Amino acid sequence: MFIKSIIIHDYIDQRIRQFNFSPRTNILVSDTNKIGKSSLIKSIYYCLGYSIKIWPTNWKFNNMVFQIEVSNGEIEHLITRHKNLFYIDGRQEILTEKEYSIWLQKFLNIYIKIKDKKSKSLSDVYASEVLLPFYVDQDKSWNGFVHSKSSDSFARYNNTVKNVFDFYFDIANKTLIDLEIKKNSFEIELSNNQKKIEALSLLEKEHSAVLTPVNFINIEDTNKIDELQIDNYLKKINYLNQLVVVIDNHIIELETKINELSRENTELKKLKEAYKKKFNEIKYACVHCNSKLTHEQSLTRLKIRNNQYEITEQINKNKQLIEKHENDKKVKIVEKDKLLERIAESEKMIQNNKEYNELDSYIEDRVNQEIANNYITVEQNILNEGYEKANSIKEVNKQISKEKKLGSKKRSEIKKKYEELINEYERYFKDIKLDDIKFYIFKEVTGSGTDANRKMLALYTLYANLIDKYSSIKVPFAMDSFIKNETAEKIEEQMFSFLSKYYLSIESQLFFSIINENVKYLDQKNDYNFINLESPILEKINEKNIDLVKKLEGIDR
Repeated sequence: MFIKSIIIHDYIDQRIRQFNFSPRTNILVSDTNKIGKSSLIKSIYYCLGYSIKIWPTNWKFNNMVFQIEVSNGEIEHLITRHKNLFYIDGRQEILTEKEYSIWLQKFLNIYIKIKDKKSKSLSDVYASEVLLPFYVDQDKSWNGFVHSKSSDSFARYNNTVKNVFDFYFDIANKTLIDLEIKKNSFEIELSNNQKKIEALSLLEKEHSAVLTPVNFINIEDTNKIDELQIDNYLKKINYLNQLVVVIDNHIIELETKINELSRENTELKKLKEAYKKKFNEIKYACVHCNSKLTHEQSLTRLKIRNNQYEITEQINKNKQLIEKHENDKKVKIVEKDKLLERIAESEKMIQNNKEYNELDSYIEDRVNQEIANNYITVEQNILNEGYEKANSIKEVNKQISKEKKLGSKKRSEIKKKYEELINEYERYFKDIKLDDIKFYIFKEVTGSGTDANRKMLALYTLYANLIDKYSSIKVPFAMDSFIKNETAEKIEEQMFSFLSKYYLSIESQLFFSIINENVKYLDQKNDYNFINLESPILEKINEKNIDLVKKLEGIDR
């Protein structure tokens, strides 16, 4: 994947700017710190779906719309993010964070599922996990843990970092995940089978008296009506009718919510049109009570500010709620139809009851007869079913073991390269020890001050090189400032030279931030695209950049 550009629009402060990027190394440069380099890098990965928790204090991302142009091979897309909604290619698709993460995986042609800590079942990951190996955040990534503490969302899963790297290294793949899902399904079925056996055993203990052959009652008097049985069916019909009433009330409640949201969207659309025309005082009739409201009163009542993006955001949220309520309504209608069928069946039984004599006794004896005749057969069928499920699990385990062996071979190859790079980096730094940090162990890095920073820099660089070499999935790398403390000039020169030699030379697209005085330490043989930044990094909207605003109008139609 290659990021071609990003447009950032602050629609409250009325500022905007587009930044264009090279397919190789992009260096964000400013004369001093706190100009906006970190804000720009964070914005790029936030628009890609990463969960950024710490922003610079003057960067009001909730007042901004972000749009990046990306390509993967010959496929190109526009990804626009406004708060927690993603717009793909204008308004062709409007996605939540979870839906977007699935879209992103399809775009990258990767398939990642990790076991959720709570449910213990395989779960789709969010975009933060998809981007985990590629983004090193200024505030969350230099805390002593390589990748594992870079995002709060990683805590949702078991061994998140290791599992994500498994997918990028193709140690784990779709075949293995499908087998794990298949195995999990068989295990659930086997567990249910065991519960059936337990229930059958309990039935045998509690009803041993009826597990013997019985004689059927001779039914001759077809004119005799069993009043008690009819009464039982009437009670059943009454109970089912009460359930229908409950469902009807729920349907009415859903219809009310749908109507309210639809009316609110109608009013929001009027406000949006008024905003476009820049009318300040337009009279509206309230959709609920028909009282006259000014433009400002409508905005206040709907608790939104006077801007198109926030109005559009609310309209889209309402649309999603309407869709959810419509689906819930369909489910309730199906439930109601099933209950009505049961009511009809019960009414039919009452009519047919006239044909039977002593129906209660007949049914009881018939049940006992069936239990006596079929108990052994049922027990044998359940045991056979359990045996089949257990064999199926064994077969799947064999296939899983085969796939894991292929993965282990790949892991061994990558581990060898890891150890080779560790030795090379140690020779470069000379005074820090790295060989105590084992492959695929993402525990806390020991050390303090610049020693810890250099270890972290070496490890992030090392894993970036491994991903670049062994993964067929290409995603841009980004590293925000690793200078967290006051550092001696000689150490700074060493770290920047190391970075330039081993990180900025990676063939994938790269983003890195630096101040001008440290540019001299970079290896000038590398091909850099310098993006010079001055505060503020966004420009006031004027006739020169108004076309950028129009590019974002696709999400406002």
